[in-house]
Amino acid sequence: MIRRGYHRIRKSDGQIIEGPLVVELTDEGSMLSYHLLHNEEPYTEWQGGTYEEHI
Repeated sequence: MIRRGYHRIRKSDGQIIEGPLVVELTDEGSMLSYHLLHNEEPYTEWQGGTYEEHI
């Protein structure tokens, strides 16, 4: 599992969720889940910008 931090997520239906957020991804890059970032989290790489969810 890969964990990356972003400022926001644009979901596949067009909804935008403002963060900062942590996105948990499969090794292939598909989103598993996300949650708001409240504190620094170990093993999370900060990307910044917007994560674009793809189906």
